[in-house]
Amino acid sequence: MILKKYPDSIPNVKDNFIVHFTSHSSELDRHITPLTVKCSMKGLEKFHTSESSYGVSPASFLILNEGQQCESSIINESESFSIYFEPRFANSALKSLITPSDKMLNHSFKPVSQPVHFFEKLYPHNNFLSPVIMKMRLASKVSYDDENWLKERYLEMLDGLLKVHKDLYKEIEKLPPVKLSTKTELYRRVSIAKEYIDLEFTNDLTLDKISKKACLSQFHFLRIFKSVYKQTPHQYLTKKRIDKAIDLLRKSDMSVTEICFEIGFESVGSFSWLFKNKFGLSPETFKESYRRTMMKFKLLK
Repeated sequence: MILKKYPDSIPNVKDNFIVHFTSHSSELDRHITPLTVKCSMKGLEKFHTSESSYGVSPASFLILNEGQQCESSIINESESFSIYFEPRFANSALKSLITPSDKMLNHSFKPVSQPVHFFEKLYPHNNFLSPVIMKMRLASKVSYDDENWLKERYLEMLDGLLKVHKDLYKEIEKLPPVKLSTKTELYRRVSIAKEYIDLEFTNDLTLDKISKKACLSQFHFLRIFKSVYKQTPHQYLTKKRIDKAIDLLRKSDMSVTEICFEIGFESVGSFSWLFKNKFGLSPETFKESYRRTMMKFKLLK
């Protein structure tokens, strides 16, 4: 089933279904969701659950478990794409996919009706799950609402979700040598903190604020974050800001000073130094060089 807007009551839809629409402004009230994969093909859609907040962009997708409370909002033009799994279908399919060797898949923080409790976080697109998402999106765009074809894609999706789950646990097992349940909880906490950085990186963020989101001491949080993401929280935050600066330097008419404060830096000097240290030229030179290159490209065309 393919829908072009969120239904009035998601829990009352007794089938697998896709919600696919483009909107400049949209709000989805808090509700209990089935197992869901949330994507944005364009723009940003913000999701808020009882445990965290997420900004879903074209670079990633969000997994939400059955029974989670969720609400969402869109404030700029976005293309929202959500894949909902009917609980009985998902549970039956997941149980059939789990083998005895996959003992780690049975681990969970809390009892759920799903046989697999996925990590609720943003995941980068990959080469085994994302192609299925794009096939389903194309089907929606051309209104190919064939039940049997879609059921096969849903099964492919669940198989892909299990692969994502297995790969994630391989990363978790690399954490400091403590029992698996502790490693899993630590990973969950630093993931929540990372999502917080992703949403709020243009604001005034400190290690103290970020570590409190993970409910960890600053020292412990710093050590675990670096172990998981191979960089410190400050390095990750700086990269997010610099990446946003590059996008604004290329696409906007904002001055370097305006961009500096827009992305969360408090000093133009610090921003310029970091930028030049990374790219070998100042933000002003980068902006002018990019514009000259684009002008030459247009003339050649």
